Amino acid sequence: MFRRMILTLVAAASALCAQAGHWEGTLKAENRDIGLSLDLAQNAKGLWMGSMGIPAQNVTGLVVKDLTVTPGKSVKFMAVELQMAMLDLTLGESGKLTGTISNQRGSNPIEFQRTGDAKVELPPTSPAVSKELEGDWEGAIQTPGGEMALTVHFKNQPDNTVAATIDIPSTNASAMPIDSVKQTGAKVEFGLKIAHASFQGTLNKEGTELSGQLSHDEQGMAVVLKKK
Repeated sequence: MFRRMILTLVAAASALCAQAGHWEGTLKAENRDIGLSLDLAQNAKGLWMGSMGIPAQNVTGLVVKDLTVTPGKSVKFMAVELQMAMLDLTLGESGKLTGTISNQRGSNPIEFQRTGDAKVELPPTSPAVSKELEGDWEGAIQTPGGEMALTVHFKNQPDNTVAATIDIPSTNASAMPIDSVKQTGAKVEFGLKIAHASFQGTLNKEGTELSGQLSHDEQGMAVVLKKK
């Protein structure tokens, strides 16, 4: 009787943690293979957390949003930096996570194999910004393909950090996380990890305009953001 109870508890614990770990998979799209990684784990409060990566590009810590895990059965979430793609995965008898990755362009099959322990990388926090910088900012940059509109959002949090995101409508990207936000007086800096880009600019005295340069692959593009 006692042995059966122990086995039951072990089985239940295994089911609860079935999806935890480091997973690697391959997305087949546009006649090429794209390797992706997925890390899933539970925090001290038992809440699920996750992050993704692109191993071939040495990119890790991509944001996993709206994560829903049904222990021993399924995993669903949005991969923000991967064009807001939705992943709907099912844990099969083989121990693999299989399913689809979908965005506005369509849906493709994907499969992940567990290869080790989870190494979840959550976005680093940045200190709160001034009241002048907090809010929504709109602007555009000139690209070889034409003008690209963008909106940047800064929202201070109760723990004295700032949640910063960017929307780029032409690429169907919204709420893409901004990292490494730093404000020193009128000087403002932040990064876009997935795009290998960074911004450096200056806030005007009126607090209505943020002008500077968005740098990508050693190329700089002038940008002027105006507060909404």
